[in-house]
Amino acid sequence: MNKFEEKLSAWNFKKIAKVYLIALLAAVIGCAAAAGIVYKDRISFALQYDRVSEAAEKQDAASLQTELSKLASSSNDVVDILMLDSGNRVTWSAKNSEFSKGEFMLTRAGEEKDYLVRAQDDSAVFKYVKGDDFMLNAVFNTDFGEIRNEYRDENFFDGALSGKTVYMLSFLGERSGSNLIYIMSSPTTVAGGALTLKLIAVAGILLFMVYWVLLALWAYQNALKAKLYPLFWGFIVLLTNIAGVIVYQIYKHANATCPVCGASQSKLHLFCTSCGAKLGVTCKACGAHLEKKDVFCPGCGRKVE
Repeated sequence: MNKFEEKLSAWNFKKIAKVYLIALLAAVIGCAAAAGIVYKDRISFALQYDRVSEAAEKQDAASLQTELSKLASSSNDVVDILMLDSGNRVTWSAKNSEFSKGEFMLTRAGEEKDYLVRAQDDSAVFKYVKGDDFMLNAVFNTDFGEIRNEYRDENFFDGALSGKTVYMLSFLGERSGSNLIYIMSSPTTVAGGALTLKLIAVAGILLFMVYWVLLALWAYQNALKAKLYPLFWGFIVLLTNIAGVIVYQIYKHANATCPVCGASQSKLHLFCTSCGAKLGVTCKACGAHLEKKDVFCPGCGRKVE
């Protein structure tokens, strides 16, 4: 046994596992708290958005408009929230933006399939996104930067389109079957948000790597004590993780374990090949190996006492 194996044999993996779980729990709480502090306002907005979208059809006009006004004022990224009638005419606006005048009729932006423009406004283009994607972008601004850059790249040589400002547009809800509610925004990045997410990702990767290596070291130590080629099993678990542990446990439990030295070996052995200790139960008459379920000896046929 080399120095590495001597030190590894002294490790108490039960205590190490407890310490790791405590550290993991502390890291999860810390990361959640950090993300919650940095993205507090955005998360609050997303929760309000979800609540309003679910209650839009049930609320009366006055209550709904109050809720929509609160939602619009809770984030500087919201450009406006519009309520339209069946003819796409704006009947109510949360911020009285430039888009609240007249009809809100959208058509395709040139030959674009994914972008929409308003006929009476040549300064804006809209990218329609579903509610879940809208909330995700409202919090983390995950795709909007790509959406804006993609539009500008595709229309770089078209001056009539490339000079427009890109907005996100989402269907917020419908009231009384005729009033449609749309929300438009221009998501911005959260100060320190990208750094926070990167640090959380790094912490997660490090914790996962520690878990992976500890599992391989446990397999090495366990196989070392069982005299089952520790380097082989440690390497297998390092490559396959939990799958390797399952295979190792199946292999180990298929053998007998010496109660004295812990060496793993064939169940057919009457004595341990490492320390000479007696393994299992033998027939008193002929000395044959007996299984727990045996009623009669497989060697001499006598009834097991």
